[in-house]
Amino acid sequence: MDTAAQTRVLDEAVYQYSTLTAADQLERLTKVVSSGALGAIAGDHVREFEQQVAGYLGRQGAVATSSASAALELLLRCLSQREAAERVVVPEVCWISVPTAVLRSGRTPVIAPATSDLTPHWEQIEPLLDERTTVVILAHLRGRPAPDTQRITDELAQRGVTLIEDCAQGWGTTLDKQPVGGRGVAAVFSTETHKLVATGEGGIIATDDSHLLDGLRAVGGNTRIALPENAGGRGNDRMSEITAASALPQLTHLNALRQTLRPLQDKLIGLLQDVPEVRSVLPTAIGKSPNLDAEESNGSLVGVWLPTPGHANRVADHLFRLGVRHWWPGPGDPHLAMNWPGTPSTASLVDMACYLDIQVPVLDESRHPAFLDLIRSALRLDNHGSESA
Repeated sequence: MDTAAQTRVLDEAVYQYSTLTAADQLERLTKVVSSGALGAIAGDHVREFEQQVAGYLGRQGAVATSSASAALELLLRCLSQREAAERVVVPEVCWISVPTAVLRSGRTPVIAPATSDLTPHWEQIEPLLDERTTVVILAHLRGRPAPDTQRITDELAQRGVTLIEDCAQGWGTTLDKQPVGGRGVAAVFSTETHKLVATGEGGIIATDDSHLLDGLRAVGGNTRIALPENAGGRGNDRMSEITAASALPQLTHLNALRQTLRPLQDKLIGLLQDVPEVRSVLPTAIGKSPNLDAEESNGSLVGVWLPTPGHANRVADHLFRLGVRHWWPGPGDPHLAMNWPGTPSTASLVDMACYLDIQVPVLDESRHPAFLDLIRSALRLDNHGSESA
């Protein structure tokens, strides 16, 4: 495909999914600004967003915050510390604010190594548990569920260890046909710019614990609710009405967005699974692997493991120059534990520099073949442009 044709395909591709509901967002935003009720206590949109998220997840309630990082810090502040030197197991691959929140809460992060699906399984978590371990944070990454979630949930429950689900990247993701975020004591979601519900910044905590909900609201800044006993003070972590007004139409549109993305995602999976140089593809084709097939993903990404870091680096560079949205966890990436200051190192099971994923755009079906040709070219895997890793 020539450069002009590639440019035309990408000109038509919608990567920022939030723009698909721009009209509905603007209608709500206009009402908020016109009313003057910009704060969560005076307005209705934050309350509605919390109720909608709780209903979507099947949770008792939810508390919306200014960011997912603020949400996790607030949640850890509101969980009582049972040990003088508590340890929290965190995954090797997650955003840097996760171990930072643990450190700021006075606890010590312990790193659970990632597997080839980017998440730790029970076999990686169990050896890290001791009498000081009170919390495990499990992340659902890249629009896919952590496949060993149910076993981890059951094992931790037997041991009295709290599970927190990091669902920052999990909007629209399911596990056993149910949205992720329904198994831990609490789940944290993000509405940062690159999420399927995107408001620039924002977060939300969902839980079934009514006492925890009250504590989150009080410590997070709702002065109408009394602080819990032994609370370390009251902050201001609340989401604004403007942010909630932007999020609500996107939440309503979430299932439709998944269905819009799925056909191109399936075609991209099929293309990549037939390429000899690709070691494995995530998610897998439907029906091929329980909890990792495309039906459980949110449709937004397809990941590949390539033979070497150099191969992955070259592909990522080509995608960048083309303007194709992707993620390659190369040197210095803040998603990787090796780049977190103040946290202990861990022996990695996989070389994350061999992984990259490609975002699935919203694109007219007639343009799917051209997009797939572009990706094939970027991987240098066509018959005339093959390159050794």
